[in-house]
Amino acid sequence: MQENEEKTRPPIPKPVLMRLFMLFGGGVGCLIVGIFMSKMMGDWVLLAMSVILFISFLAKGFLLKRKINSTQIYKISGVCVSSAPKMFGRYKRIDLVDTQTGGEVSFIMPKKVVFKIGHVYTCYFENNFNDRLEDENNFEGGFFSMSVDLPTNGFLGYEDFGVYQEKPATVTNTPKNEEDKK
Repeated sequence: MQENEEKTRPPIPKPVLMRLFMLFGGGVGCLIVGIFMSKMMGDWVLLAMSVILFISFLAKGFLLKRKINSTQIYKISGVCVSSAPKMFGRYKRIDLVDTQTGGEVSFIMPKKVVFKIGHVYTCYFENNFNDRLEDENNFEGGFFSMSVDLPTNGFLGYEDFGVYQEKPATVTNTPKNEEDKK
């Protein structure tokens, strides 16, 4: 039965997968550098600190993997309509609008994260804020009816799909008889 559940799971999004690799790779890197430097300098405290960092990175990676497996990753998709920096801070406010429902969501990101106005984005968050929003009845099909600031501490990454282009309405004229075809 567990094999069937794994087959029905959606694939891990690329930004979340990269974050997972960075956690595991960072832990292994700390351990390798710690072992090498402690052998070279004879410093056992450095080895102990690198082992602690290795264990911390692995623990955080396994917690993220568990959230991925239990589908606790929250996805927001939409077109960026505003990217305004806060006046006295290191953050900026990002506004995304869902093109299908018209719902809008706002969240605060560090200034170094680049969002271009008019581009389509999918942002991934940990699902630690979803319960609070559903209790307030602001949840509508993946977006919120009101502008709500999402916590950035659960931000996992984003994908940029390029400039938003509306699909033109295609008109199909089907001839009714043989004379209309000519």
